[in-house]
Amino acid sequence: MNAIRRNLRVVRRMTAADIAQQSVYRGAWIIFMLANICTPIISLLIWRTALANGAKLPVDERYVTTYFVLLGFVTMATSSWLAGFLAQDIRLGKLSSWMVRPASLLVKFVANNLSEKFLKLFALVPMIGIVWWIFRASMNLPSGVGRWALFAVSIGLGAVLVFTIDILIASLAFWMDDVTALVQARVIIASVLSGAVVPLALMPAWSRGFVDHQPFRYTVSFPVEIVAGQLSGHELLAGLGIQLGYVVVFAALARVVWSAGLRAYSAVGA
Repeated sequence: MNAIRRNLRVVRRMTAADIAQQSVYRGAWIIFMLANICTPIISLLIWRTALANGAKLPVDERYVTTYFVLLGFVTMATSSWLAGFLAQDIRLGKLSSWMVRPASLLVKFVANNLSEKFLKLFALVPMIGIVWWIFRASMNLPSGVGRWALFAVSIGLGAVLVFTIDILIASLAFWMDDVTALVQARVIIASVLSGAVVPLALMPAWSRGFVDHQPFRYTVSFPVEIVAGQLSGHELLAGLGIQLGYVVVFAALARVVWSAGLRAYSAVGA
């Protein structure tokens, strides 16, 4: 318990320090977030045009609009970029200095993830607000707080799930010279299977059994589906249970692989 409190205290202080340091680049964050929101907006316009021209889709215009307006926010809120950096630190022997400190190297990456998300979302939310204002008449937004609370919980679980998957992949650097290909493969696969490119509701019927239950759905698509209003109460509870289950499984796998890697780790000064 003392170790947990110490790590939380370190995360809080490192996050505050990272926010102060990275605030210098706030102009760059705005440019990055403009690029982040452009793809969902373009996709939104394409699908709305297709519907206006008579395309037969399994979802209506309100679902499509709600999905793509929220997509940029959810994608950023659940994203993680630690795999490549953590793998590099392992490969270059930078773990050595952290092994004699009272906190784990992972604490640094948690703080970096939180600080960058804070700054990026600070720049992104006003942009999403403008898009919402333009398309607000064509969106499904729940009026009660219940769905929004579940939305927030699901985003938190999705963020932890992505983070643990990245730790699992990066930990393979203890035994592999380069995990760059694995990192890139994860990004490409996740962009499709998470619903970041195309809503999973538009996937072919024959693929739904796999698509609806694979882990990447619960990093992006499922949180958006909660707000878009296409899930029943039973589907919500089942989905949250599956999402939590994936978090537990991948967290356990990441912990096992990370611990095994630390035992096998050797570097100058370790």
